[in-house]
Amino acid sequence: PPLSDAEAARLDAADLAGAPPHVVGDYPEWLDPQFDRVFGAERAEEGAALASRAPLDLRVNTLKVGREQAAQALAELKPQPTRWSPVGLRIPLGAEAKSPAVHAEPAFIKGWVEVQDEASQLVALLSGAKPGEQVVDLCAGAGGKTLALAAMMENHGQIYATDSDKRRLAPIHARIGRAGVRNVQVRTPRAGADAVGDLAGRADLVFVDAPCTGSGTWRRNPDAKWRLRP
Repeated sequence: PPLSDAEAARLDAADLAGAPPHVVGDYPEWLDPQFDRVFGAERAEEGAALASRAPLDLRVNTLKVGREQAAQALAELKPQPTRWSPVGLRIPLGAEAKSPAVHAEPAFIKGWVEVQDEASQLVALLSGAKPGEQVVDLCAGAGGKTLALAAMMENHGQIYATDSDKRRLAPIHARIGRAGVRNVQVRTPRAGADAVGDLAGRADLVFVDAPCTGSGTWRRNPDAKWRLRP
């Protein structure tokens, strides 16, 4: 039946004062012990932040341009330098703003920028990959971090990109071409074969972005946390 006047008034006056952290933070109750272990008293605040809208971050492809030139090319989107990544640009988005069509921008089409969260940019940077090295990207997926590693290595050396799920590798080929990357060898897994077995003992760096809970994507896929199970 329709809400009673008392029920409607209760909803209008509702607030979260005194609510448990998983309610304030908008995450499943069974995750509270894990959030408590990681974030402690700030877990409700962290959960609420993961429920807010994500910004749009871009990684500048330094194989082609510098950050300032890329920012000028995207000036109408008002990009700002990312706080931590020296190769990142952030396009601020209001809660109700429409996402810009970055994929239609000439700077994107020419391979000057890639869509990539600042956190992912930092993960690649912290790997310390250097020009001339032999690098294995073991869980390459669509290739975002593979391309970041290639830029760090200035197209020198070799990156072997593979993934246990070959379907996830499908976009990497077009992205490599657009970015002007020349030091990546994509190894698509074959049934019963080890895609990188011949590289044992030869790699300077093995980069592993292993499959996980995906909590870092909750801001873009808010339904994911409710589909997650213990």
